[in-house]
Amino acid sequence: MRDGFKIIDADRHVLEPSDLFAKYLPEKFRSRVDIQGPNQSYRRVDGELISDADRLRGAVGQVDYGFTFAASKKWRETFAEALAAKFDAASNVRDMDKEGVDIGVLFPTVGLYIMWRDNLDPELSAAICRAYNTWMSDYCNASGKRLYGVALIPLQDPVRAVEELKHAKKLGLVGIFWRPNKICGRTMSSVDYDPIYATAADLGMTVCVHEGARTVLAQAGSERYSEFGRHVACHPMEQMLACLNLCADGVLEKFPKLKVAHLESGCGWVPFWLERMDEHWEHEGQGQAKVTKEKPSYYFKRQCFTSAEAGEELAPVFVEHVGEDYLMVATDYPHSDCIGKFPDRTVGDLTTNKHLSQEARRKILWDNPKRFYGLEV
Repeated sequence: MRDGFKIIDADRHVLEPSDLFAKYLPEKFRSRVDIQGPNQSYRRVDGELISDADRLRGAVGQVDYGFTFAASKKWRETFAEALAAKFDAASNVRDMDKEGVDIGVLFPTVGLYIMWRDNLDPELSAAICRAYNTWMSDYCNASGKRLYGVALIPLQDPVRAVEELKHAKKLGLVGIFWRPNKICGRTMSSVDYDPIYATAADLGMTVCVHEGARTVLAQAGSERYSEFGRHVACHPMEQMLACLNLCADGVLEKFPKLKVAHLESGCGWVPFWLERMDEHWEHEGQGQAKVTKEKPSYYFKRQCFTSAEAGEELAPVFVEHVGEDYLMVATDYPHSDCIGKFPDRTVGDLTTNKHLSQEARRKILWDNPKRFYGLEV
């Protein structure tokens, strides 16, 4: 709790131990997943890099957990205690206490990349996801119901993905981590994914759309930028395309019980994008077959949520134009977004934001993420 508000962090991260897959993969797969060295400095699956950032590091031997922060002195100083504890569950909870966070929903770091490749053997992808999900369940179970995890599913094979989704539900995980990039030629509106969406809706497992830079998959901005510009572009642009798939291509109309969140991309793009999609639905659709019966914003407001970091200046604009029932707070702990904010401002910048009403802040900090993830807390 902070400043009188109970708080659920809707997008928090783990830093997976280097030996996760050596411990949790079946023996026949272990030699195919090679993650070694301090801070996961060597990362290969079937001999191929899991991220193009690894190629950039190459001979340098530095590591950044998929970003460029682990080699940063400032990052090491900020999270010194958790780093010394290898970011175990207890250190995560201790840092939550410093921030004033009551509950954290956990997303991957190595898992942002490890099975996100078109040519990955589906059987191996399924084994990687099972290992990660089992580890994540164990990690959360050690937290005294303070931490909840989202699952990886092997999207190379939708049949296996459904199987893993059902298993993840039994493990107590609360959602699916889903990159918005095309994988195996599929967008998020591919009918191949319909069984996954149907199962997720039936099980109450949320779809958590979450981008990550420096993937080996094609992504918005990657053909123009390598580092800074790519990270600026890919997160909101890939989310906008995913939102178009889901709200305007009929996915959410087809699966009215499915819940979706657009995470780690800021909230400022949402009012503009909903207005633009609706305008095209109303005007450009004249004389053409409209895919959905209702305008895209209808489905967004029925089934979607977005996250914002605590200090985003456009959060009040989102509330004014979209509504206070669709926004959640997210810290992105312990990634580079937290440097200079942890621990006092990662949620404190929102608890003290007088441009938002007390009621709006309560919903953003607690009610909305509780409802989205279906948490019994």
